[in-house]
Order: sequence, then C-alpha cells, then structure tokens
Amino acid sequence: MNKHWFYAAWFAFLAVGLLGCVKREFDEPPVGGEPVDVTPNISIADLKALHVTPGGFDTIREDLIIGGVVVMDDRSGNYYKSLVIQDASGGIEVRFNDGFLYNQFPIGRQIFIFCKDLILTDYNNLTQLTGSVVEQGGSTSNVGLTEAQVRRKIVKGPMVGAPPPRAVRINELNNSYLSTLIRLEGVQFISADANKTYADPLTKNSLNRTLMDCSGNKLILRSSGYADFAGQLTPTGNGSIVGVLGIFGSTFQLYIRDLNDVNMTGNRCSGVGGQLMSIRDLRSLFTGTATQAPSDRKIRGIVISDRLGNNTDGRNLFVQALDGSAGIVVRFTANHSYNLGDEVEVDVSNQEISQFNGLLQVNNVALDRSAAVASGLTPVVRTATIADINANAEAWESTLVRIVGATISGPGTPLSGTKTVSDATGNIPMFTRSAATFANATTPSGAVALTAIVSDFNGRQLLLRNLNDIQP
Repeated sequence: MNKHWFYAAWFAFLAVGLLGCVKREFDEPPVGGEPVDVTPNISIADLKALHVTPGGFDTIREDLIIGGVVVMDDRSGNYYKSLVIQDASGGIEVRFNDGFLYNQFPIGRQIFIFCKDLILTDYNNLTQLTGSVVEQGGSTSNVGLTEAQVRRKIVKGPMVGAPPPRAVRINELNNSYLSTLIRLEGVQFISADANKTYADPLTKNSLNRTLMDCSGNKLILRSSGYADFAGQLTPTGNGSIVGVLGIFGSTFQLYIRDLNDVNMTGNRCSGVGGQLMSIRDLRSLFTGTATQAPSDRKIRGIVISDRLGNNTDGRNLFVQALDGSAGIVVRFTANHSYNLGDEVEVDVSNQEISQFNGLLQVNNVALDRSAAVASGLTPVVRTATIADINANAEAWESTLVRIVGATISGPGTPLSGTKTVSDATGNIPMFTRSAATFANATTPSGAVALTAIVSDFNGRQLLLRNLNDIQP
C-alpha cells in the first residue's frame, strides 16, 4: 500500500475515534444556581460604616465576607460596570473593571464577596466597593474588580429573586435607603418632564427628570443615555415607580432597571380641594388682628421665593398671583420642597391669617394641604421706582419688583445684613440672611437692575432670591 494512503487512512480513523468521544450536549447550569457554603460575617451596613475617609479610599484589612442579592445589574445599560447588592441591613454599589455583568450576576442572584484587600470609597457621597486604586499624574482613582479578583473574591449563589422594594414616600427618604430597591406610590413626572425622553439616545447624554408626589415633594430620576430605554417617553399619568436610590452630593437620585419599573397610568394630581379664591381676596380678610380664612377655600399662585438661595426661612413660601396682582407668605409646619417657578395650590380652609413682624402670612399650614400643579413658570415682575414701592408697599407686599438704575450701599463688602437700595426717587432697606448662599458675595458698585421681593420686618424691606437678581 502506498504509505501516503496508509497515513491518510490512519489519521481519518483517529479523527473519527476522537469525535466519537466528544460530548455533543453541554450541561446547562442549574436554573436556581449552585448552592454554596459561605457565611457572611458582617452586614453590608456595617461594612459601609468602615468607609471613614470621605472622598478617599479605605482598604479593608480584615477577613470580612458580605452576602447579598443583586438588585441592579447592567443589562439595560442604565448602570455601567456596576452592580448593586442588598441584604437586610442595606445595600452597596460594587464597581467592576469589565461590563456585561448580568451574564454572571443578573438581578435576583445571591452573591458573596470576600472583602479583604478590596477598597471602600465614594462617588459624591455614594459609598462603593471597588477593586484597587491607581495613582496617575498626582491623583488617585479607583479601579473596579478585575476578572482575576472576581474569580478569587466573588462566589455566585443561587437565583433567589430580588427582594420586594421598600415602600417609602419622597419626604421620608434618608441615607439608610441608599443603594436599596425602593417603591414610590402616587407620583408623576412634573409637567415639564412628562412625555419627554428619559435621556438623550443620540448624544448619549444622561438626563435628570423630576418626579413629584401630590404634596409637591420632588425626586430626581437619573437615566443614562446608553440605557436601552433612553429614547422612550416618560408617562403623563400618576402611579408608582420602583428603582435603586442613589445620591449625588446631597441630592437623592433614583435609577430604574428598565421600563417595567414604571407604572403611571392613573390620573395626575389636580391640586388640592376647595373653592378657588384670589390671593388679593384672602389678604383683604385681615383687618389688623388674626383671623380665619373661610372653609372650603384654596389659593393658587407661582412660587417667587428661592429655597435653594436660602434667603428665606425653610417653612416660608412667597406665593404671587399668576397675574402679579398680589402675593402672600404661606407658613408651613415643616420645611417645604417647592422651587422657584412652581405653580402651587394651597388649601387655606379655616387657616389663621396673621402678621409676623408686619408681614402677612397664612400660618401653620400642613404640607399635605398643598400641591404643585406645574413647574418652570416665569412669574410677573413689576418694574417700579423706589418711590412707587414705598407708596404701594401694602398692596405690593410679597410680590416681585424690578428697580432699574439702583445702587446698593457698602460696595465691596459682603451682601449679608441690611443694605440701603437707592434710586433717584428714594431709598429702601434690603436684608440678606447670613445663612443665604450668597451672603458673602461682594456688594456691587455702580448702578444695577435689581429684582427683589417686597417684604416686611417691622418696616418695609426688599429680599433677594439669588445672585441673578442683581444685573448690570
């Protein structure tokens, strides 16, 4: 036999034999996942408490083990190279060096992490567990868990399903809810953010949309431009939303996993009950002594004070009629969350109408007796001279005025305290709280255009809302 034919026949025989030994059907992993014999020795909340260097890095030196269930993965693209796991004590974000984590660690899988030599850090106050740190150009940054670390440090447990979200109200949120799954009921997107895309799928920019409950409490919904739902439109109704709570600085943010977390098909908040009366008519009820508003009455107006500027007490809300004709202070029983430009309704039924150091207010109003019905509005501003303001101070109290060609006393000094605003027709005091965010801003020299609220504290005075109220 030709030796070439012999070798060819021999190799063919070997190939057939080897192929015959190959297992053609691969074992599928158990649907529930493999049971594991790992016992956590520290809770997630206690582990997070070991992060004692805000903005820095704390290496875990002890043989600590945490266990939790994945409540957020990166399947939808709303999270990137990150998971959130949760146990009975709380939750934590875990950073990785690679993506497509949902293939190994989908939502509902129990995992255990051996934490020794891993790093605790935070991103704008959100505590994270990460793999290591690297120094470059004089700065230190974190590196997520590498593939090698994942093999050594993480044990996959069974699929047990995500825990039920914790029901909470927006005004009840605190740091104990961070990196946990929560559920909000009776919420809606504010008018300006309803029927808008969750994010920008073209530029891939992340966007904030604002959620609001029927008491006017608000919460940011943060969505990534890479999320597979980025181009979908936010609902226009009222209902529930589920997500993982995060934080950026001091601002809470909610992240959904996908659109199944959003169920808003009910009727939107329509304000509060009662027959509408004008702010002017409400003011006219006060004749010098404390009195009560009629029953079954509400007022509607635009917020002209800026709580973010902190130049007014957190319980006080300056509300101006839509046409700018009148305004009044609503004094709540607790700090409110209404923003400049919100349109609000306030149930004033049987509420006390009284003065505080000369300033008329609706006193001791419970927060749940108010609601925002729109946002992002621009209130009417009355252009006037100081002589006009002084002559009409009572009627114009708690409304906005604009003075052109005004000068402010004490140029070059901080705005904090009492200053005198002057124009060619007269002068009027202007007060800035030491707690205002702009209290230490420098008082300008020369003439300015000044926008302010007409107020009273045992005498007429002006109140700035923020530094944008002073223009060249």
